[in-house]
This record gives sequence, structure tokens and C-alpha cells, in this order.
Amino acid sequence: MNCVINNSITDNLRKGKKIEVIRRYIQMKYGISIDVVALKERIKSMNLKLDY
Repeated sequence: MNCVINNSITDNLRKGKKIEVIRRYIQMKYGISIDVVALKERIKSMNLKLDY
């Protein structure tokens, strides 16, 4: 599941999507409930240089 979440975050941030939109997408597509703060921490840990 980590790869699915990481790939979704990376792809959607590159497309310019907001974090709230990414959270809803992950929840609807995969049935995984994740908090916006947790997404921000995951982005930091992934060392992405993309704006969110």
C-alpha cells in the first residue's frame, strides 16, 4: 500500500493537484482514509521538491 499512496501523491503533485484533492482521491479510489497532515509528512519524508 505504501507504493500506491506514494505513486498517487507524486503523480498528482506533478499535475498540480492540491493535497485535499489527493486525500479525497486516495480515499475514493483505494478506500484508505488518510489525514492531510499525514500526507504532508509523507511528502517531506519522500524528499519531493514539489510545492503543495
